[in-house]
Amino acid sequence: MPARPHDAEVKTQSSASSSSPSLDAGREAVMSLLRKQGVALHSSMLSALATQIEKDPFAKVKKLIQELIERMLQQAANDANQKGWCDKAIGDAEQKRGYIAEKIEELNSDMAEFEARRDTLTEDLEVLAKEMEKLKKAQEDADKARAKEKSENAATVKEAQEGLSAVKEAIQILDRFYKTAAKEKVDLELMQGPKDDAPDAGFESGEAYKGAQGDAKGVIGMLEVIESDFERTVRETEKAEAEAEDDYLKFTTETQSSLAKKEEATKLKTADLDETKESLDNAKADLTSKTDSLVSTIKELLELQPACVDTGMTYEEREAARQAEIDALHKALCIFNAYEEFGPDGAGSSC
Repeated sequence: MPARPHDAEVKTQSSASSSSPSLDAGREAVMSLLRKQGVALHSSMLSALATQIEKDPFAKVKKLIQELIERMLQQAANDANQKGWCDKAIGDAEQKRGYIAEKIEELNSDMAEFEARRDTLTEDLEVLAKEMEKLKKAQEDADKARAKEKSENAATVKEAQEGLSAVKEAIQILDRFYKTAAKEKVDLELMQGPKDDAPDAGFESGEAYKGAQGDAKGVIGMLEVIESDFERTVRETEKAEAEAEDDYLKFTTETQSSLAKKEEATKLKTADLDETKESLDNAKADLTSKTDSLVSTIKELLELQPACVDTGMTYEEREAARQAEIDALHKALCIFNAYEEFGPDGAGSSC
């Protein structure tokens, strides 16, 4: 409540002898009004003014009341300005707090997504690394197995071809031998001594040795079977080598293709992971900044509390109380003026 004006002069003098009965009645009416309103409104200013009226001259009291009304109107204007400033300051701070709180919520949501994506990408890269390691190991094993198999097949073919060459040569020699031997004859004229003295050779005299012509086909046939075995070995080994090489090439093509895809996926996921980590770091930094701003804004709101909120009364309550005091002062001034001009008969009707 407005306090009693400190600049008002208080002059003590007796007004009973200098005032008319009408003005004394008006003084009493005003004093009674101000005392009642002071109690009803809990206004120390009105109660103090009622006491002062009893001591001060009539004209000075009127001036004092007018000054009080003007001062209270100025206080009302100042209070309205203060309320406008407080409303704007609190509104701006609350709006800023709401905006920052919303951004913090968005950042927390973004960070959760970034962390989940980071974990997923890290897991994917670990799986890709293991799969590529298996593919490289499988390719390495296939390379070693293919080299060994190729070497063994080459050795088998070489041995079979060498054996085949030897068998063919043996067949050719035997065939030539048996064919030549079958035509052989002995020239008896070259023989010395009596023919009758020659030992029994088991064949007729003059007959040449023609080999075991009866077994010739069997021996050559056996060699031809061996020749066929060697040829089959060469043929089947070369076929197996071609098939093995074809399978190896297909496996290598598929493996290298799979490796290339996984390497490309690794490259893309690594880039994505780096970008995700960077986004997460930026979000963390932004969250720290926004959190600091939120703390600062809350501190600002707390600093506004004493001047704008914790004032004991709301602005509306202060305005209503002040207006009631102003109304009481206006009525007191009206009573003074009415008693001064018309006496007791005019005071009641006008005020």
